[in-house]
Amino acid sequence: MLCEKCGKNKATVFYRETVNGKTTSWSLCQDCAEVLEKKGDIKLDTDSFWSDPFADVFGGGLLQSFFGLPAARQIERGKKCTLCGATFDDLVREGKVGCPKCYEIFGDELEDSIRRIHGTSSHTGRVPSRLREGFDRKKKIAALEKDLKTAIREERFEDAAAMRDELKTLRDAGENA
Repeated sequence: MLCEKCGKNKATVFYRETVNGKTTSWSLCQDCAEVLEKKGDIKLDTDSFWSDPFADVFGGGLLQSFFGLPAARQIERGKKCTLCGATFDDLVREGKVGCPKCYEIFGDELEDSIRRIHGTSSHTGRVPSRLREGFDRKKKIAALEKDLKTAIREERFEDAAAMRDELKTLRDAGENA
């Protein structure tokens, strides 16, 4: 998309402001955005925005708030999607996930963002009837694994053994389905 102001450069700043019910939006290149800001037509947070927003993606700045990545979180920089070849840097730069496999590969990195955007990081909607049994089994397995860890931590070993056996039964049923 080209800048709406000059029509020459690629738009990298997308500005939207609503004042008294009137919405103003611009798709601008960085140069035009700076000119409009100096004229007072738009207001940008120049401290965090114009200082290379992609230079410190994992420690803060513009995309830290979007992707919700705490500064302490370590991202495996060499990790790459086995299906589409995207890296986490590609996802951050594009602002979208490359393929369904990316959700598996970058699940840990994306979980906080998905939770913040959707309110949860697990499916809560309707499930087709043909998939309901498998979906319910996966949810029960996840809950049992969590309860099993708690039981072990609290040294309730009889309960833990029962949960372990139930988990094995559920997993075996899933493999045979």
